[in-house]
Amino acid sequence: MKSIAVVGANLAGGRAVESLRQAGFDGRITLIGEEPWRPYERPPLSKEVLWDPANVPDNFFLHDEAWYADNRIDMRLGVRAEALDLTAGGVRLGGGELVQADRILLATGGSARKLNMEGTDAANVHYLRTRDDATRMAADLKDGARIVIIGMGVIGAEVAASAIKLGCRVTAIEPFAAPMIRALGPQFGQWLGNEHHQRGVDTRFGRGVNAMRVLDGRVTQVELDDGSLVDCDAVVVGVGIVPETSLAKDAGIVTNNGIIVDRQCRTSNENVFAAGDVAEQDSFFGGHIRQETYQNAADQAQAAALAMLGQDVDYCKPAWYWSDQFDLNIQFCGHIPAQAEVTLRGDMASNQFTAFFRSGETIEGILTVNRAPDMGIGKRLIERRAKASAGQLADADVSLREILKQAG
Repeated sequence: MKSIAVVGANLAGGRAVESLRQAGFDGRITLIGEEPWRPYERPPLSKEVLWDPANVPDNFFLHDEAWYADNRIDMRLGVRAEALDLTAGGVRLGGGELVQADRILLATGGSARKLNMEGTDAANVHYLRTRDDATRMAADLKDGARIVIIGMGVIGAEVAASAIKLGCRVTAIEPFAAPMIRALGPQFGQWLGNEHHQRGVDTRFGRGVNAMRVLDGRVTQVELDDGSLVDCDAVVVGVGIVPETSLAKDAGIVTNNGIIVDRQCRTSNENVFAAGDVAEQDSFFGGHIRQETYQNAADQAQAAALAMLGQDVDYCKPAWYWSDQFDLNIQFCGHIPAQAEVTLRGDMASNQFTAFFRSGETIEGILTVNRAPDMGIGKRLIERRAKASAGQLADADVSLREILKQAG
């Protein structure tokens, strides 16, 4: 094999090219990305980049420019991959240029899901997916600005916390009964909603948006489904992403809610692989899932790189993510099973606790708030399908490490 093309100069794409060189691949590597930036970290977009867009953290980029030159990565940035030309063996760029490749990795991620209503293209309506998105949004997050946030998933909740930090007056609109309810479940979603409310967010849960009212090209009011109006200086929309599957679909590669891959990260075409937010993969708990997490993008990209080189790969991990909001470090691993039995270690009132979600006696999900060391062991409990009683899990005198030992 002489050449590999990676489509997507993001975290997954960046980790893939890094892993290819670390594994000893000496052929040509082409990294293709629509953004003008070399691969960077997305978590700071909803935090540090909004707080001070002119001074992004030193570790924002995965590597400095010299690393890509030293490792002979052919960077094609600010360029769109138009098609996979599997007959010619490569990726077609705008203008028809063919980047030849024996193997192709699709790390195309997703685009922000847009609201389907008039006004969503106004200058002060923001979506957060890229560095440029964050820079534009930061210009509207001024002290005293009235900010409406539509959707309180991870992105919406993190932007709400950042906007409060910057002195904005924030109204959060969420059709579910609590923020991040799909990720945290109702009990802990309600806890997080209370934390936002106590810190000054005007939370409107169980409410939807009917319309945006535009004046001189900017949204000045958001109309809710109960008829109430919320005045605003800017709107932030966080209602999920749409996976970028078009390259695969147009090439006849099987897709569903993402590009379907096996545990070697291979698509239905033996020479095309996929990783990150766009990949629909085997779930650790059965069935299929598309994980939109930082860690999955990094880990799956590394697995895909090794699989492209013919190494033995069997990638199937439980989801793990974290979110920093206000003074809260929230981490979750696994999933919340139907009819889960929930056991708490620590005190929710102090915002330092660990929650365990069990099916029978098997631990299938772990949530930590400001108790990161518990997650270090908790991830391994999930991976080993460890069993424990409610009494053991609730008792702080029972070491989680001891429970892990018992799991073998």
